[in-house]
Amino acid sequence: MRLSSVAGATLVLVFAAACGGGVPATTPVASSGGPAATCSGGPGLPVGIANFAFNPQSITVTTGGAVTWANADTATHTVTFDDGLECGRLNQGGTVSRTFTTAGSFAYLCTIHPTTMKGTVVVQ
Repeated sequence: MRLSSVAGATLVLVFAAACGGGVPATTPVASSGGPAATCSGGPGLPVGIANFAFNPQSITVTTGGAVTWANADTATHTVTFDDGLECGRLNQGGTVSRTFTTAGSFAYLCTIHPTTMKGTVVVQ
């Protein structure tokens, strides 16, 4: 049986997504309505990841402030923003930070557990 090029490309994309083929944490990703954003390992206001939840679920920072997510679960999680920034996969003990340079509300989720793990960063 021969796959069409569209079906083959779809399978490649699904396989890449399932195997962590997302954007690495240090790669700039253009966000809609603003400059390129990046994730890093630097310090910021803490958001814990435990029991398949972000805690706190909503956090407020000032413009120029950063948030740091720390995974205390045994499961791998992601921090993926609606504006297109993917901060990579966080294994147990892993951390990642994002600095917010523009005001607004930035929704994010774990792409592995999208129905239960959602959060928001409000930047004032």
